[in-house]
Amino acid sequence: MICFEVMAVEHTTVLSALSGGLYLSEVNLAGTHDSATAYCAVPKMAKCQDLTFREQLALGVRLLDIRLYRRGKHFYLVHGLADCYRDETKREKLQFDEVLAVCKAFLRDNPRETLVLSIKQDRGHFETAFFEQFYHTYIEPDETIWYLENRVPRLSECCGKLVLMRRCKRAANFRTAENCGLDFSVWENQKSKTETAPCEVALSSACIATVQDRYRLPPDVKWAKSAKPFLETCHPTKKHICVHFLSTCGGAGCPAENAPLVNAAFSEYALCETHAQGWFLLDFPTEDLCKKIMLSNAAIYKGDCV
Repeated sequence: MICFEVMAVEHTTVLSALSGGLYLSEVNLAGTHDSATAYCAVPKMAKCQDLTFREQLALGVRLLDIRLYRRGKHFYLVHGLADCYRDETKREKLQFDEVLAVCKAFLRDNPRETLVLSIKQDRGHFETAFFEQFYHTYIEPDETIWYLENRVPRLSECCGKLVLMRRCKRAANFRTAENCGLDFSVWENQKSKTETAPCEVALSSACIATVQDRYRLPPDVKWAKSAKPFLETCHPTKKHICVHFLSTCGGAGCPAENAPLVNAAFSEYALCETHAQGWFLLDFPTEDLCKKIMLSNAAIYKGDCV
């Protein structure tokens, strides 16, 4: 088996170099929190990114946090009450159609890569009709490009596909729990300003996730008492996904003020060299941070490349 040298693997295509036998949960993924907020209303409070979706994918991001508002048959990108827009003019609201087109184009150009799409209803009447309409509008017309099973896939099963990470409910009579994506719909809101521990999400009887999303902690507490301890104890397996939100709006700052502090601490942190630690969602990630995350896989699995 031929294996790339670690330094020869580009961080933006590192998944392509890994063995298809690895499970997606056993791979470190760079992701963004509230991915659509490069151009948004109320930027002081809602802006978590300064790059477009295309720019994020080019940076090495492979997990996108999609927050939606459904109005009729249209799905708009939002961050809570803040609308997201197509460009800096803020004249046109950003619809999921455009985001999906960007993701599909990326996979056409990089057929051995994969993208995880976390889909959440972030505004409106929270009801099961949301996912049913989303499915009929965006998944059903081209279902072959989606990975929809409620189990962790091997890389060979999801390369060239969009892996659905579903954070919205499904109706009991709509399809089945086994084919509506990774079921993250039972998600505890980690809004406490004092608690620091991650929470468990039961995807199925045979698969779980542990999620650290303590978004109300001040940045120093977030890193020292929540993010770092979880990083040091987590060990993903083929049936256990570990999700790390390094974002926070807690304390006296806003995301734009807090992110540099947490990102700097994470930059100094040495990722494990023997096993992956999970999926990372960051505010305002840099190329160096994405490179740190994605190239760690080439180091961990240097004997398991293609």
